Amino acid sequence: MAMAGMFAGAVPASAGPAQPSEGEIRAALESVADGSWTESDIAVLKQVPEIGHSVPDPRDPGILVTSPQQPGSSAKQSGSRSFGVLALSCTSQWAYVEKNDVFGSRIYRFNVETEWCYDTVTKKLSSIDRADGYLSHTSWGIYFNTWEVDSKSVRGDRFSGYHNKKAAVDYCVAVYGCYTQTHPKINIELGSTAGANPWSWKVSSSSAG
Repeated sequence: MAMAGMFAGAVPASAGPAQPSEGEIRAALESVADGSWTESDIAVLKQVPEIGHSVPDPRDPGILVTSPQQPGSSAKQSGSRSFGVLALSCTSQWAYVEKNDVFGSRIYRFNVETEWCYDTVTKKLSSIDRADGYLSHTSWGIYFNTWEVDSKSVRGDRFSGYHNKKAAVDYCVAVYGCYTQTHPKINIELGSTAGANPWSWKVSSSSAG
């Protein structure tokens, strides 16, 4: 620019797009937080990548992945471990939901892992041995806050049970601080409320937040 200005009649170099002001960025963050966002707000956040990569895309419903896949009512047992004389067998599953930022990149994964055991003779559930939940694959500025729901139980008839997790996740960006929360959840049914077999399971409801 300085050298171009030394020559009479020189055409000034074109300036790049103006960066959004602090007020515009703050307003866009608040719009995402309260649900009143527009595509213009998303465009503002995408102009500042270090902020946009810490903002959940409100257009993204998230994706649910289960492993193994939810068994059908006629599915055979798989992935179990047995205890011989105790006539117990245990099986496990893992499910997660993912959320993306405004650029379409993964911003976090909310995981739930469950292991439960049942009597192979009576087909009744004996226990839920493991009921874990955690965040992984997080971007900068994504923080676990607390469990809003953290419960598991074998029901009274012992033919069914459940494992429910719901978290509060804080979203924070440099300079502007923490500006909103999301609430990912996964609710899992076990046994007779999920299928025909004691190792049956299904995700009864889920949300990426």
